[in-house]
Amino acid sequence: MKTIISLTDFSPYATHAAHYALKLSLGLKADLVLCNACLLPIDIPSPYTITWPIEEYDMLSKESTDMLELLKSQLATWSETLNVDNRFNPRISIKSSFGDLNNMIEALSSTNDIVMVVAGTHDKDGLNTLLQGNTVKNMMNSFDFPLLLVPPTAGFNDIKRIAFATDLTCTKDDIIALESLNKLIEPLTAELILTSVNNHPDRTGLNEQFIEQILNAIANQEKCSFLSKRIIRADKIETGLSMLCANERIDILAMVHHHFNFIKRLFHGSHTLEMAKNINIPLLILNAK
Repeated sequence: MKTIISLTDFSPYATHAAHYALKLSLGLKADLVLCNACLLPIDIPSPYTITWPIEEYDMLSKESTDMLELLKSQLATWSETLNVDNRFNPRISIKSSFGDLNNMIEALSSTNDIVMVVAGTHDKDGLNTLLQGNTVKNMMNSFDFPLLLVPPTAGFNDIKRIAFATDLTCTKDDIIALESLNKLIEPLTAELILTSVNNHPDRTGLNEQFIEQILNAIANQEKCSFLSKRIIRADKIETGLSMLCANERIDILAMVHHHFNFIKRLFHGSHTLEMAKNINIPLLILNAK
């Protein structure tokens, strides 16, 4: 059975993301697993060696399980109100463990068909969430699963328009990601918009024609009846994508996270990370294979 994993640290932002994940699970016809990873003492920054008694582990484990059960109960109640015209009723389960979040998800993937991992964002740069440090950045670099970052501003509307943005740096990755995205969103029957930002200084017709040719080449790889194309003119890629999301009423923005080497990162940076800091709608990150 298809499964969506919703990560939570029990903050209001993570709870908001869990509600979004439930609404998405109804549309994608997928089960939902609520996950919390408890920090081990060795993972907590400290100049001293800390030894915790076994009772502390038991207490933390029970607290995590109890809070997951409470969240599960809240979502189950909400699901009944959402499921009026939908025959599919997702199974909601919980998973709590100590240690590394990535290891927990990898373990879940051995017994579940994971189609997406959902996480909330809530601080000023939109990334530091779920436990400590750069968890989301680490997930982007290590996961093969699509990662959906849900800001607190995201509504629970039906998903009707999804924009797939490319900066044309690696069209091979884009074609593979677009194929997997098409399969993922097929139950939604949402319009898929293939887009790129023309940030070339002179924005010549030749330059824009070149972009359109590449977009056509990518689009022709995928025979999707709901696929359309947009070229956005803006000085910065992030500005152009923000304009697209606002003007075209986009429900989800999808981008590919490319694994460039150090030299390429110096010149290209990461448009995915920049969008994650400021976007007001869910950002779906597809990892390049």
